[in-house]
Formats: sequence, structure tokens, C-alpha cells
Amino acid sequence: MENSEPYYLVQGNVYGVPITHYNMEMSAAVRLAFQAIKPACVAVEFAETMELQLLHAASRLPDISVVRSYTQNDLPVYYLCEPCEPCFEGLRSALEAGIPAKCIDLDVDSYPEFRDSLPDPYAIQRIGLKAYYEAFEKLSHTFLSCRADIDREMYMAKRLKELSLTYDSVLFVGGMTHIKRIFSLINRSQFPVLPHAKRNVIEVCTLTEKSCREVCGECGWMLEQYERVRDTKIPDRQMLLYQLLKEASQSYKATTGNPFPHYHMRNLLKFMRNYALATNRLMPDLFQLISSAKCCVDHNYAYEVWELATGYVHLRNIDQLEPLELSIEDIWKGSKIIRFHKQMKNPKSLFSPHRQKNRSKVQFSPPSPFGICSYPPEDIIIEKYGEFLKKKGTQILNEESARTVPFSTTIEDGIDARETIRHWHEKKLYVKTKGKPPGSVGSVVMIFDEEQDDSVGKKYSWCTTWIGEHSQESDMAFYATTLTDKVVGPGISRCEYGGFMMSYPPRRLFDVWSDPDYTDCRTKAEVLLKAAIDYSMQTLISYVAHRPPRSAFKSYAARFGKKIVYIPIGQLSSVTLNKLRVFHVLDGHDTRRIADEYIF
Repeated sequence: MENSEPYYLVQGNVYGVPITHYNMEMSAAVRLAFQAIKPACVAVEFAETMELQLLHAASRLPDISVVRSYTQNDLPVYYLCEPCEPCFEGLRSALEAGIPAKCIDLDVDSYPEFRDSLPDPYAIQRIGLKAYYEAFEKLSHTFLSCRADIDREMYMAKRLKELSLTYDSVLFVGGMTHIKRIFSLINRSQFPVLPHAKRNVIEVCTLTEKSCREVCGECGWMLEQYERVRDTKIPDRQMLLYQLLKEASQSYKATTGNPFPHYHMRNLLKFMRNYALATNRLMPDLFQLISSAKCCVDHNYAYEVWELATGYVHLRNIDQLEPLELSIEDIWKGSKIIRFHKQMKNPKSLFSPHRQKNRSKVQFSPPSPFGICSYPPEDIIIEKYGEFLKKKGTQILNEESARTVPFSTTIEDGIDARETIRHWHEKKLYVKTKGKPPGSVGSVVMIFDEEQDDSVGKKYSWCTTWIGEHSQESDMAFYATTLTDKVVGPGISRCEYGGFMMSYPPRRLFDVWSDPDYTDCRTKAEVLLKAAIDYSMQTLISYVAHRPPRSAFKSYAARFGKKIVYIPIGQLSSVTLNKLRVFHVLDGHDTRRIADEYIF
């Protein structure tokens, strides 16, 4: 926490920490104040009638507990006890220090549900609780209250006055909406008699694992991380979310075999930030986190994020309490549904001819470099994707050259609704007009992994040039994993592209890797880009990569009247890229007859 000074209000020997319920930053602020004040007693904003059961629940932390009671209409009331609830943090700290802990709130029946729009508590991490509370006070006049709030504040003020006369110092953990009004009532000489609501049944239970994943105020990952550093430092939610996404990416790679390139993380973080800001938050909630993972990567990754985020290792129930199966509606009175459509292996694939063979004696030994060939179904896929990238490159330049003009005699390429509304006061229609097509794409370059360190260069050590077999295929130069890394059948090797270049028309490409004109290039990706510029018969080159090319290559292309169209790889479908990235090499044309039995 950049501002780690403890903050509390003071009324005589009563110290009050203003909080909002069920968030990590507020719990950390309570712990910080407790360590600074070292009070003789702790009082919290919990119903006095349930004090014994609430203390029992606090003593079980970090295990999750639920204190259940019933209203006069036999409706259940739940107090969810978790590490990141500030009031339970106050009770827990008192129990650990061996000092009295009191619940001093008036127990009321049928308390209305208020959903106040509060500033994101993550701001406490940056500006501290004092500045956050001062900002809250400016908005406090907009929050709703009821008669029950007046009675509760009066009762808590009475109990605090009694405790202040008994103990040298009292730490009070109370809601931000109430704490100042409570402090203003402490010095009253008389207090009205206010009765508690009657509770026939009050019991301590725990949660099932499924319910724990759903109903906790903070997700299990945050609870675990707070518990891990509770007595050493204040956790940073932003860093914890980043760590969560990184660990989920490792699980994703292990379970699916798909790579997780760094542009996934960049797009994910940017999407999460914008999604949170659209709902007036600084950090995303769990629903936004999982939705962002689905949108920016795929459903498999979103599932890994959910599983890691909601898991909680401290749910042990060693005292054998009754486990409750609760839903979000039972606790929070509202929910959002998110569904996962994971890509899984077809269970009927066991009955197909594509079966795992004994590969212990399988080798890949082509007679010469000119004997290897590709697998035709994969050729069709990559050629179609090359055509897609050619069209996308042209489309990008068309959109860049498009302009909006006032309507005169024709609507051109359609009405521009945005500009028309923006200039509504002019009483004019605005229409879109596309510029002259800039030309067509002659070469396509796709870079999956750039040589940012030596490990990438070693992984993609096989560099070669392929000539199209017929007029429907392009010439290709690429760097990939070596032929002998993964042999999947007799004369069949599975490789992975680091990057490739496709040039049209075919049968014109020399070996770009031994061409002395490209010795000044820094990386393999730059060799492919320079070759694409040289061999392109058209004016445009589509370049797909994590980063745009150096300006020197743009100047080099301009010298020949050509232009590089950069397409960020993060804009393309990660599912398609994962399929496209893997290809197979055969040691001869005869191997194509049996290749479909091993490639699936």
C-alpha cells in the first residue's frame, strides 16, 4: 500500500475505523489500525444477540463459516464469515491478542436492502483510507437510510459509551455511513431502551466447496493471498490479479497444449481495465475478470481463471459443522450467469482410424532436403488464411482512406450516423465515401514468436524455403521447430511455426536464408519481411506480428513504391492461430498415402 498509514476517527478513548463490508482493502485497514492502536477492547457492527456464534465463526478463520438465524417470518438470515470481512477481521485480531471482543449492533428484523454506489475500495491502496473516507463523505448525502438505521446508531452509541467507561481504549469497526453519527451520539446523557429482534435459532455452519466458489464476498484467490501476507504486508489487488492470470495461463498451456503468447495478456489487461472503468470501477470484479478471459483468449482459459480464482484451500471443516449448499441469491440477492463451452476431445475418436500407434521405432529420415513435402489439407487451410490476410490488409487501408462529407447529390457509400448526429445542429446529412483502392496485397508475413532472447532462436532453429507445387499454392519461407523434435509417424514430423512469409505468384522464391542481401537483418522476422517486400508483385504487404516493424523497413518498402500494412496479431482469433501454427512435414510424397492415419 503506497499510503500505509493507519487511519481512524477518535472520540475520547474510542477509535473508529470506517469500513464497507466484504473487501480486502478494508480488512487490511482494520488490521493496520489494530496493530497501531493496540486497544484493550474491540467492538464491531454486528448484532449483539449473535455475539457468541459470531465469535465462534471468527475463531475458525481462515476456514469459512456461516452464522444462520431466522426472522419472525421464518426467513433465513446469513452472516458470512471470511478473512476479508473487516468486522470479522476485528473480532479475529482481538481473539488472537487475547482481549475482549464485542458485537454491539441492534438486532433488527426485515432490514431493507440498500445498494449504495461507493467508490472502488482499491483506491485505498493508492490514496489511503483517510482520503477515501473524505471522498465518501462528499457523497454521503446521496445514500438512503431508514428508521432502523437511527435505532441501530443510537444503540451502538450507547454500547460504545459503556465500553469506553470500562476499558482504556476501544477500537470500533463500523460502517462508513453510520460511524460519524454514532460518534456524535456517544456523549448523550440518556439513551432510549431499544429491544432486539427475537431469534429462536442461531447456529454456526460451514459451506460446501461448490457454494464457497460462488458466494464469498471476495473470491477464494483473494482470500488466500490476503491470508498469506496478512501479518507482513498489505496486498495489492492489481498485482494479485496479474499473478492470477499468469498462473491460469500456465494451467491453460498444460491442459490444452496451446501457447499463451504475451499479446493475450496485453489484450486481456486492456480489456479488463476498460470493462471496469465502464462500470465506474478501478479493478474488475470476478464476473468481469472471467468475461474478459473468454473474450480475449477462449473458453478454456476462462475456465482455468475461474477454477483458480474461486478455489480455497483453507475450507477444511475440522470441527465437523453442518455444510450448507447456498447460492448467490441466498446471500447477495442477485446473480449473473456465465457459461463455459470448453473445447474437448471427442469421446468417439477412440473408434476412428486415427489411433495412437507405437512410435518407439518411428524415425524421420528424408533422403535429401528436396525429398520433404507438406500435408495437402494443411496447405489448403494456410492458403485460405493467407487470402483472408490479403483482404484484411486491403480493408484496413480502405478504412484509413475513407472520409466523411456533407450530403450533396448522392449518399456515396452510406450515411455516417455518428457524424450526422454530431452535426445535428447544422441540419445536414453526412455520408461516407471511400477513397481509391490502394492496391492489392502481394505478400503476407505472419510472426508468431520474435527473437527476443536466445531461447526463441534455439527453439525455431529450422529455416527453409518451400516452392509452391502448383499455381494455387504460394511460395513460402519460414522458421520453425526442427524436423526431429516430434516425430508422430513413419516419415511424419509435427512442427510449429515461429513465423512464415507467403508470396504470390508461386515458383519465384530463392532461398531467403542464404541470400547475402538479408545479412543486415537483426532477426529471422526481419529476413521474412524484407524478402516479402522484394518478392511482392503488388504494392501492399500484410505484416502480422506482436509489434509493428521498424521504421527502416517502411522506408525500404517506400523506395520501391510499396507499403507495409501492420495487423496486430492480438486482433486475430486465438483459436484459429493455435490451429494454424502447427503443421506436419512428410519425408516424401509416398508418405501422403498414410499421413491421415497419424495426423489428427
